[in-house]
Amino acid sequence: MAYARHPQLREGPAGANHASGARHGPSSFPRCLGGRISVSRDFAEVPVDHADARRAAESVLDFPGADDVEVSVMGSQTGVTRYALSEIIQNTVRNEVRAYVRVVTGRQVATAVTTQLDAGHMNRAAASALEAARQSRPDEEWPGLPSPDVVGHAQGCWRYDDATAAATPKERAAQVVRLLSASEADNTSGVFETSAHSFSVLSSAGVDCADAHTRCVTTCLVDTGEATGWGEDSSHRLDRVDAEAAARRALDKARRGTGAIDAPTGRHQVVLEPAAVATMLEYLSYCGMGAKQFIDGESFLIGQTGKQLAAPGITLADDVWHAHSVGIGFDFEGVPKKRVAVIDQGTATGPVTDWRTSRKLKTEPTGHYSGSTEFGPYASHLVLDRGGDSLDELISGVDDGLLVTRFHYVNVLDRPSTLLTGMTRDGTFRITKGEVGGAVHNFRFAHSVLDALRSTSGVGRELAAFAPDYGSFGGTVAPALRVEDFNFASTTSH
Repeated sequence: MAYARHPQLREGPAGANHASGARHGPSSFPRCLGGRISVSRDFAEVPVDHADARRAAESVLDFPGADDVEVSVMGSQTGVTRYALSEIIQNTVRNEVRAYVRVVTGRQVATAVTTQLDAGHMNRAAASALEAARQSRPDEEWPGLPSPDVVGHAQGCWRYDDATAAATPKERAAQVVRLLSASEADNTSGVFETSAHSFSVLSSAGVDCADAHTRCVTTCLVDTGEATGWGEDSSHRLDRVDAEAAARRALDKARRGTGAIDAPTGRHQVVLEPAAVATMLEYLSYCGMGAKQFIDGESFLIGQTGKQLAAPGITLADDVWHAHSVGIGFDFEGVPKKRVAVIDQGTATGPVTDWRTSRKLKTEPTGHYSGSTEFGPYASHLVLDRGGDSLDELISGVDDGLLVTRFHYVNVLDRPSTLLTGMTRDGTFRITKGEVGGAVHNFRFAHSVLDALRSTSGVGRELAAFAPDYGSFGGTVAPALRVEDFNFASTTSH
């Protein structure tokens, strides 16, 4: 058991400094569980059943000396099969349970965490949180715990598949064997992962909600010694993940990547495949799609509401309810999660909010509390609406440009302008007169995400789903894009 920051809905892109969280004035909500919802589903056992989470929470919701108590219980079961040099090198299974106990006394708030759900450990966590709260500085903007009578009763998405949750090391290994056969290479590496996650939030303000999801992810890197190729797939169902197709894509990229030559740096017309687009969108979220950054004057949305930020074909939303999204239907305070189109047909609308920031902005909370008051609400289920073009049609519209498979080593240079830098990787090819030609050496880019979205001239009709690089919550759904003007600052020797 230890003091802890409240859990984060999404651990953001590398370099994102997500900290801990709270809200405003003392609560006068009833200290009981009210309006309980039915959370039973016809599924096999989830990592932590809501009845067990409720039992653990009820042991501390009336903790002596506390004005309010909130309990978040997370459970996960993750199985990973890793392979390298075209051989399985590791099978691991990890089971985790964490209960975060947040205690409020006046305007002082603190959280402690325990990995045990029995009454003894829960009470010790509550006592630790209460002591820490009493020693902490009062939070003058504390909004109190949200009540479902005010914010609405949360419902779960329940993107849960029994077969995925129950997948064994033998089943994962069988998938890898098929993938390796399809890759036809001696140096293929990657992972095949299946996981199940449960999440419950209960509070003395009446919140009582639960959700669970599964996820299957495969990644495949083929290295020919001269070039590399990449393929991946992700879904909440194992039977919808095509590991062999991912391997074939990686093999094709690697084979076509041989004989790479230098290409000039500078500004190019590009077609970005979905993996590259997803990376850009994740960093765009970090650059200011949340209300805390908006309030602090650090968001790219400042002064842009109602203005054209992107091409008319761009609609970017945070939408956990989208058919390809995988996640939880409420945030870490149990506030129902709503679809928010931050950019709607190219026009800026506004940021995602949580209970605290919605009070400041005098708007409705959208259910995006990240678990961090310092970082604020976070858009972690990004969906870029599909367009009408196939990948071939996007490419056919390029006279002289580049096809980019994906980016890596990406970092933020300037958040308000959404300026990023990073590298192309695992397949960068010249496009000439609408046809994909030979491979070129990788580039380092320095470009604004918003500038890329403004100069988008085509949006793909095929969507791809991507799991988060960090953490178990969230994900991105994106098509390919044709961008008329993209800046590549330097090139590499490989």
